[in-house]
Amino acid sequence: MAGLFTLSKKERLVSRTLIDKIFKREGEIISKFPLSFIFLEVPLYDKVPAQILFSVPVRKVKKAHERNHIKRLMRECYRLQKPLIYDLINIKPGRQYVLCLMYNDTKIPEFFELEEKTKIIFNAFGKKIS
Repeated sequence: MAGLFTLSKKERLVSRTLIDKIFKREGEIISKFPLSFIFLEVPLYDKVPAQILFSVPVRKVKKAHERNHIKRLMRECYRLQKPLIYDLINIKPGRQYVLCLMYNDTKIPEFFELEEKTKIIFNAFGKKIS
């Protein structure tokens, strides 16, 4: 397993079939404006508890540099909360999840706002999977 507060390549969701499943809404959704969190329990090839995808739709944020900035903020929020998420998943060993954190607003958020919302979402995720 990768380091505690890192986000390695194996932990990023790149499988086209799994991404399609997420965007077809096959997983469960937790929303706390401006974020949506989609998760789906599936077996993964890599030995990591979860793989994650970060998404900012072009329809909401037109400029690429702003979308990239928001994704950087979301990655940092996830990276800091990753030990909590892995602890929740490892309560029942052998489970693996694909996760998607999606931003659904037109304005650029502050880091503390995103961090607060991700904590709420990840706590709700823990309640749903346990």
